[in-house]
Formats: sequence, C-alpha cells, structure tokens
Amino acid sequence: MNHHKSLSIAGALVLSTMFFNQQVLASECGLSCCIAAGVDGIGSNVGLTASLQYDTMYMRTNKQGTNNVAPTTIIANTLAGRAGMYAVSSRMTMQKIAANLAYRMDEDNAFILTVPYVINDMDMLMGMKMMPMSPITYSTSTLQTIQGLGDVSLMYMRDVYKDADIRTRQRLSLGFGVKAPTGKSKARNAANQNLVHMMMQTGTGTWDGVLAANGSMAFGEHADGGAQWMLSPSIFYQINTRNSLGYKVGNRLNYDLSARYRVTSAFNVKLDLNGIASERDSTDNTVDAVTGLVAYQNPTRNVLDNVANTGLNSLFISPGFQWVVGDGYAVSGEYRIPVYQDVNGIQQVADNWFFLRLSKAF
Repeated sequence: MNHHKSLSIAGALVLSTMFFNQQVLASECGLSCCIAAGVDGIGSNVGLTASLQYDTMYMRTNKQGTNNVAPTTIIANTLAGRAGMYAVSSRMTMQKIAANLAYRMDEDNAFILTVPYVINDMDMLMGMKMMPMSPITYSTSTLQTIQGLGDVSLMYMRDVYKDADIRTRQRLSLGFGVKAPTGKSKARNAANQNLVHMMMQTGTGTWDGVLAANGSMAFGEHADGGAQWMLSPSIFYQINTRNSLGYKVGNRLNYDLSARYRVTSAFNVKLDLNGIASERDSTDNTVDAVTGLVAYQNPTRNVLDNVANTGLNSLFISPGFQWVVGDGYAVSGEYRIPVYQDVNGIQQVADNWFFLRLSKAF
C-alpha cells in the first residue's frame, strides 16, 4: 500500500470518528461528560468509510478546584453543624460504543453520521446525621445501570484549503453540524421516580449546534517518498440549548493537537494534546411534575444535582497508534492521561480514559 493510500485510510478513520469523539458522553460529569479527541486529519479518498469505536472513562477522583478531596471529607464538610443526608459519587464508569458513517462526496466535501450507544454505571457514598452533633453514619450503594441510544449527530466538513489533491501536505477544513435529542433525558430511578442525575442520562433532550476547524501539516520524507511527520491542530465548539425541563448543559470548547510519526508505511505512533473548556450548566428552575422538585436539582442532598458543580478546564496527553491493516481496514487507539483538571465546585474527574477504533474504507 503506497503512502497516499495509507494516509487516506488513516485520515478517513479519523473523519468517521471525529464527531463522535467530540460528542457528550452522558450530559454533565467531572469532564462535562465529554468524550473528545483530536480531529487530526481528514482522508482524501472519495467514498464511504464505516467505523466502530469503543471508549471508556474510569472516574474515582473527586476534585474541588484543582485539589483532590475525599468523598468522606466532602460529606463531613457539607453536614457540619446540621442533621441530614448527603451523597457523593465514589466511582463512575462511562462507556460508549458508536457506529460512524463518513461519506466524502468529492475531494472537498464530507458528511459524518454518528449513532452512539451509552452505558453509565455509578457507586455512591452516603453520609447521614440524625442530629447536628451526631456522628456521621456512612453507607454505599450502586445505582442502576443507565444505558441506551445516545444523541445522534450529523456533521458537514469542507476543505477550504489544501496545497495538492494528491499527497496533500497542508490542509484546512471547516465544518458545522447538529446533535439531535435521540437519547433519553428523563430516565428515572425505579424506586422513587426521581430523575436520574443529568450526567447519567444517555442524552440531553436538546437540539445542539457544533462548529469545527481542523488543519493538517506534513513534514519530512519517509523512505517510501511520503511524509515522515504530521501535525493536526483542531478546535471544536458545541453550542447547547435548554431542554423541556429547563436544564442547559454548558457550551464546550475542545482544542487538540495531534502529532503523528510514521514508523512504517502502514503503522504510525502518535501523541496528542487534548484540552477541554466547559461552561457551567444552568437551570431555569422548572419543576418536575412527577416529584414536585426542580428538575435534576437537589443541592442539599447530592453533589451531582447542583449546577454549581459543573463546568471545568482540563488538559490531557494521549499516546496512541494507527495501523493500516490492509484491504481498507485500519485500527487505532489511545490512552488519555490527565495532566491538569480545574473544576467549578466539586466534581469527579477522569483517572483513566481509553479509545479503540476499527475502520473500513470502501
């Protein structure tokens, strides 16, 4: 397989998973539940690319600002001087499986359709005081798994500049898209009919807009005559709206830089820098008719149901690989390592985050 063909397949893989990676995983969590990855290249081959991506985020660490804070400390501080109950997440596992279809209709225009399936699990630590001066009694519980179809997305990308149609070494692409409210945003706890925490829902219940920009720059000469290095900067901005229960997930900016080195014509190693800047969520205090409470809000009882504990800035370093197997198939993956996380209020953040993709170019 020649250099142009291998880079085109690898780029098509990224194109097919690009919008999925930027999409909200559940709605709002320690990382504003965003599964974001660098838009690090768009393939040149006209036609269809189908891909399947799996990613999972493990979350155990709670932060207040940039400082780690233990769940027991959060509960003790909240219940200081008063009786009551307070709950904090002690573990989250958030998974997504997405089918992606990317269609490049010609040399300059492409569409990406993403259909995700979301699986969210959580353990809670609860503290209770019968009287203001009583000791705190702790207990743990595992919430019911929340899973189902997520919010389906459609993205359009256009190459606005490239230095050549064949063996492109410089490219700039711009795009826009829409996220549809196909995932559940009103799932309820079977025991008490309370709304499941917003960050655990599989969808947001809103139509949202997205804007994207992606560049690629190739450097050096590989033994086969192609480029040895590739740099791919990208930015992605999601504009969110308010759902029927008055909840609005904060707008989010993703900024990424992917550096790729070609070990062979078919195998690349890469190192990405991934940043997330998420605004605080908001509520207009719409009351849930089933419970009589403000939808998704219970700030005196649960750290998760409080818009003050949303929005953040975070930075990750992500080593990974891309392998063009042959016959149009490609495999890629990365491991995202958090290096900086600054949250509003108190939030649980990512400790481990993995991606794996399989793609077929037709």
